[in-house]
Amino acid sequence: MSPVTEGSLAEHTLSSVLLQLAENRSTGALRIRDGGAVWLSEGRIYLAQSAQGPRIADVLFGANVGSLADINSALNGAGSGSALDTLLARNPDRAPVLERLIHEANLTAMFELLVPSSEQFSFDEGATHRLGTVFSEAASGLVDQAQRRLEIWKQIAKRIPNTTVRFGLNRELPADEQLISNDEWRYLSMLDGQTTVADVISETGDSAFRVCSGLYRLLLEDLIHEIE
Repeated sequence: MSPVTEGSLAEHTLSSVLLQLAENRSTGALRIRDGGAVWLSEGRIYLAQSAQGPRIADVLFGANVGSLADINSALNGAGSGSALDTLLARNPDRAPVLERLIHEANLTAMFELLVPSSEQFSFDEGATHRLGTVFSEAASGLVDQAQRRLEIWKQIAKRIPNTTVRFGLNRELPADEQLISNDEWRYLSMLDGQTTVADVISETGDSAFRVCSGLYRLLLEDLIHEIE
């Protein structure tokens, strides 16, 4: 069956469109009218960007592979290979960090793109992105992970409905011993009753999903409470 290449996300879910393109081993960019886009090479996703998400240049900068000027130069066409080819040639030891950060950025963008909408979309067949396909991954795997995040988010939203919520530390610890992650400790150390969830996201640079997931677990462990 030929994949759907244009229409409304009110009639065709983004996940179904992407999986059809993947099955067809399509190469190009699925563009969404609000500014989001998903780039595929032979059916594999190598870059996903939401309208609200960070620029890929900022993601690469976070991997410490050069200055923003160097990164933008690579992304804008300097050199014969892709941006990743250029950056990895200079910093081969940063490959694992680059792969992890690009995967997390793509997963976060996909999660945001999967939120139901009625935006128009179209597939720009044959379009490529200068980033390169070094860390491309199966569309089905990325979509599945993002959909699981979306289901988790629905539960989190019941306790953290927006990023203006403030939390404080509970005066007494639960009776049972608690183990918390490094991320959760960072978030916990910032909660003074005045700091909002948005402040924690901004200060740490972590995604909204990551911060809210950590705070949600702290709530479930009875370590923090919402400030009314």
